[in-house]
Amino acid sequence: MSPAADFVSELANELSTWPGVAIDHRDDGTIVVSYMRAGLGVIYPGRKVAELPFSGAEREALIEHGNAEPAAATPASTGVDHSVRGPGDIAAVLELFDQRYRDIRGDDTPFKSPDSTFKDG
Repeated sequence: MSPAADFVSELANELSTWPGVAIDHRDDGTIVVSYMRAGLGVIYPGRKVAELPFSGAEREALIEHGNAEPAAATPASTGVDHSVRGPGDIAAVLELFDQRYRDIRGDDTPFKSPDSTFKDG
C-alpha cells in the first residue's frame, strides 16, 4: 500500500469513530461518508482527494482562504476538494469534515475523537 493510500485509510478510520458517521466502501474504491443519511463527503482513494458538498458563501470562503479547491469531479460541481497526500492533509480534511458535520448536526462545537492522533491538527 502506498503512503498516500495509508493516509486515505487513516482518514476513513478516524471518521468512522465519530458518533453517527457511516463509512460506505464502494466496489469502485470510493468511500462515501455520511451522518444520519446526510452526505458529509466522498473520498476518492485513486485520486487521493476528498470532496465535500459545500456551497454558496461557505464554499467561496473555503476556496478564498486556501482551505480547499473547487471540486473537479464534474464541471458543474459546487463542492470543494482537498488532496490527501500527507499527515497535514489528513488534519485539514478532518477540519473540513468537522465543519460539514457541525453544519448538519446544527452544533457549533468542533468534534474531536478522544482517540484521534490528529487532535492538534
